[in-house]
Amino acid sequence: MSQKDKEILDVIESSMFMYNPVEGVIDDYPHDSIKGSVCPMVDHEEFNLVGGARLSDDEVDKAISELLEYYQTKGLTTVGWILSPQSQPSNLEEKLIEFDFTKEISVLGMVRSVSKPLEIETTDEFDIKIYRNEEAVELIKSQEMKDLYENAYGAPKGSAQIFDLIGDRFKGIDYTVYVAYEREENKPVAFSAIAPIPNTNSAVLNGAATLPEYRRRGLYSTFLKLRYENAKEKGLDHLIIQAKEATSAPIAAKNGFEKVCEMPIYVWRAEKTEQ
Repeated sequence: MSQKDKEILDVIESSMFMYNPVEGVIDDYPHDSIKGSVCPMVDHEEFNLVGGARLSDDEVDKAISELLEYYQTKGLTTVGWILSPQSQPSNLEEKLIEFDFTKEISVLGMVRSVSKPLEIETTDEFDIKIYRNEEAVELIKSQEMKDLYENAYGAPKGSAQIFDLIGDRFKGIDYTVYVAYEREENKPVAFSAIAPIPNTNSAVLNGAATLPEYRRRGLYSTFLKLRYENAKEKGLDHLIIQAKEATSAPIAAKNGFEKVCEMPIYVWRAEKTEQ
């Protein structure tokens, strides 16, 4: 692996756990060699996700066992583990399977140079509004945005209520959210976000989702163009995306994003273990 490739992998990994913990709401998983979040309020793998493991062969079994016990003591039945190329030990995938983790989500780490022009068709069918920093945090607390999040992502009903409590996650991060509104009813139908990755010259395209009935109408491409322009204005070098292979990855690839690595998400569910 070249030094440049390693640097890109480091940036991709750091972008996965870059937001601040919020005590008692979304806490960091307390382990020196595993990064992750703990959210007792939402029993879902995207809120209770770990990764970035740097474990030795001798400690991996104990570490996984203790991790599952820890999450269960918080009343949680679902844990996600994102497996990146630099995860250690080298047989971590086998170990996760031994502990009843199942590969459920295929994610690609992708990168695009900001210096390369982005020629892409956009839509003017919707009104696009931009929210930055504190304004963005207040936006995600609104009920209409909570509903949009849950319906567009297929997230558990009521899970977005946590957004009332997590504003501190974005402190010190230049966070920008784009929202598309259907003109006739001024109804939000899609959103996307971008944030510079701390201590790097890259930004992560953090979340993009559209209500099912408004998909395939150019919104994803429009958001991609807007976020590219955001990064270019800031003088950043790269855009990073953790793209689901079945949905956003093909669109990203058509627009100059190159696959750097695979990062599957393995999920442990207590009910499966108990069967």
